[in-house]
Amino acid sequence: MANDCTPYVPKLLRCHACLFLFDAPPSSFLLFLFSFLAAFLSVNILYIYTGILMMKTLDQLAQQHGLWRASQRPLMAELPDKKATGYSAFDQCLGGLPSPGVTDIISDYGVGELRLVLPALYHASGQQVVWIRPPVGLNAAMLHQQGYSTDNTLLVSPKSDQDALWAAEQAARSGACQAVVLWPSSLTVGQVKRLKLAAEHGQCAVVLLRRQQTYSLTLPVDLSVALAPSACGVTVTVRYCRGQWPPAPFTLDWRTQWPALVTWPSNAENLLAFPSRQQREQA
Repeated sequence: MANDCTPYVPKLLRCHACLFLFDAPPSSFLLFLFSFLAAFLSVNILYIYTGILMMKTLDQLAQQHGLWRASQRPLMAELPDKKATGYSAFDQCLGGLPSPGVTDIISDYGVGELRLVLPALYHASGQQVVWIRPPVGLNAAMLHQQGYSTDNTLLVSPKSDQDALWAAEQAARSGACQAVVLWPSSLTVGQVKRLKLAAEHGQCAVVLLRRQQTYSLTLPVDLSVALAPSACGVTVTVRYCRGQWPPAPFTLDWRTQWPALVTWPSNAENLLAFPSRQQREQA
């Protein structure tokens, strides 16, 4: 009886948690096995080929400067296009103000925004520093007191926002200005892009000083920081920084340089509280 048995032998194949029962001649099973192996190999070859094409595409993008790799791009503090502010905490974290480039400073008026940027705006090049539409008159005596000459200072007071933006763009593009400081009431992405192109063309540093309530959207600037007064100076919050992740907020200690601009503890020995305040504290 054993010799009379048909050559058909049931085969059981487990593939990807599925059971297939083959009750077919060996030639049919081999054909299925070869087909399965061919499909498996073709899929893997397709994956490998796709991966090679993607790597070539990434390499081409990197060569054309269309791909940013964090492992290869230095931090902004290591980039050459910067102007030191003279404040060690700011320069160590950010390397200074981008130049050429556009810096966006968001703060209330009078918290120390000008004292932060003045050392970077006036340097040894002797080119013009253009101030456009400041909210109050520029104090020439303050500039002289800090050692900055007004001979290379130009004050422009346009009547409209469009004229102010036009003047800032022309000054930045001229190549005769080392810095342009603008107080805009509102800005669009397109306007900032034009200022950025003008700054790169004229190798100029453009600084935008905006109030907190005018901050509504992210602009394509090189550096964006927010300033807030603190007990010992100014707290800097980096919103955007080209070339690196924004660092944690840090404080510029101005107690030595600008003692009149900081808040001293209320329990200082040279201060006397009003009697009404003493009564409230004792109560």
